[in-house]
Amino acid sequence: MRKSQSAMNAAVLITIVSALIILYIILLPSDKRLELIGENRSSSETGTEGKILVEDKEIVMEHFNDDSKDYDKIPSVNLYTKKSSKEIFEDSSVYVKTSVFGKETKEIPFSVDDVDNTDNLLLSFFVKKHSGRLMVSVNEREVFNNYIESINVEPISIPNSILAKSNILKLEASGVGFAFWAKNEYLLEEIKITADITDVSARGSEVTFNVPKSEISNIDKATLRFVPECQEGKVGILEVSINGKGVFSGVPDCGIPRPLSFAPELLVSGPNKISFHSDEGRYLIDQIKVTTDFDEPPSYTYFFDVDNALLKDINSKKKVVNLTMFFVDDEEDKEAEIFINDRKTFMRRHNDFEFSRNIGEFLEVGSNSLKVVPERRMEVRKLVVRAE
Repeated sequence: MRKSQSAMNAAVLITIVSALIILYIILLPSDKRLELIGENRSSSETGTEGKILVEDKEIVMEHFNDDSKDYDKIPSVNLYTKKSSKEIFEDSSVYVKTSVFGKETKEIPFSVDDVDNTDNLLLSFFVKKHSGRLMVSVNEREVFNNYIESINVEPISIPNSILAKSNILKLEASGVGFAFWAKNEYLLEEIKITADITDVSARGSEVTFNVPKSEISNIDKATLRFVPECQEGKVGILEVSINGKGVFSGVPDCGIPRPLSFAPELLVSGPNKISFHSDEGRYLIDQIKVTTDFDEPPSYTYFFDVDNALLKDINSKKKVVNLTMFFVDDEEDKEAEIFINDRKTFMRRHNDFEFSRNIGEFLEVGSNSLKVVPERRMEVRKLVVRAE
């Protein structure tokens, strides 16, 4: 009876302890829980316990066979200045009068959206009645004060210098003086304010091209080429800049290819911007091409330290140092030259998800270098150098 009761007590205790362990595991953070039960990562990628000397992720290792590269899929650019006549204000009729008994004036508000690019403002109208002088002012600045004796009148010019975005045109008849029995009046019809508006939105234009991160540090020379299609003598200065830095300012020869060498330091990895601008005439900037010359193939370099203790363990076979690369696919061939402290080894036509190589024989105490020179484009999910 006592043995049976002891066994029952032990079973209850084991059940309680098991429940507490399960509860503890459930309450752990997910990453710790997966690590505890061994499901955090694949054994190949996780590796055994060791020291990580180098780790990098999501690397696209570019490769190209030539010593230079052309960026020639750049669209053409049109530059021009367009001037057109625009009606700013219109009214069917205006009547103004001055006499000893009172005065009727007319104030007409009008707007000019772009003062700097608006010129040749003209006030025009037909005269149905006229006596005395017609007085015209804009923004309290007189622009006309004279007698009108005919129906048709030369348009009255309004100087640009007195314009603002919001303006007031004022019309009035002159005073009668001592002729108290008289009145001066004007009846004007088909009143219009017109102006020449210059559209400058197409004076400048931008195009972009992308330089991969893997190439930017290997560019030795850079050249921009384009053909400016234009009419000689009818165009102004063409300004060209790359990423905001000027590389050309002048009047190019129309229809002749124009090469421009520029400092490679103007380029950045990712999008690069070429800007064209001209204040006069019409340009078609065609056949735009950027050529980059390389001093050596693209490479991917890492540095790491090895201390005396680790090198001693490597030499005594207690530890190994593996370079491992994990790829995004197992279909494309991967091929590269690998330099450890300028000593060469190879990865030859590898088409698996993973490549691993013991590099311990190449290492030395202190700073060590690892350089990967791809023989073809490789997408590397993760690169690790681990001592284990």
